[in-house]
Amino acid sequence: MESIDVSNRGKRWSETDSERLKTLYCADKWSLVPLAQEFKRTPCSIWSRLVQYNIIAEPEQARGYDMYLDKHAESYAALPPKPPKESSPLIQSLGELKDDIHILQKDVQEVKSLLSRVVDRLGISE
Repeated sequence: MESIDVSNRGKRWSETDSERLKTLYCADKWSLVPLAQEFKRTPCSIWSRLVQYNIIAEPEQARGYDMYLDKHAESYAALPPKPPKESSPLIQSLGELKDDIHILQKDVQEVKSLLSRVVDRLGISE
């Protein structure tokens, strides 16, 4: 059984490769396994991208999905897990900042609501 080089597995997709994938799949009618070989990625990565771009709704709809299951699925069953993505302190700080902003937005809405009720009770017109 021919194996697929998946040396790009877990790496970020470039904009060029993403556009090329769309062209090869939609216009040139490439199927799943040849695309995986071309981009050196797992077939799962290919169909995930196709789903992300709303080209297909489910992996089973990918051209060549059945062939992949018949001939290649067992060769990927024992792949090691993807390397964990590194999270820099800056990214962690940005995530915490987003959480804080979300909490503050809720607090501001609550204060507005309370002020509106006070204004209504006191009969103050704007």
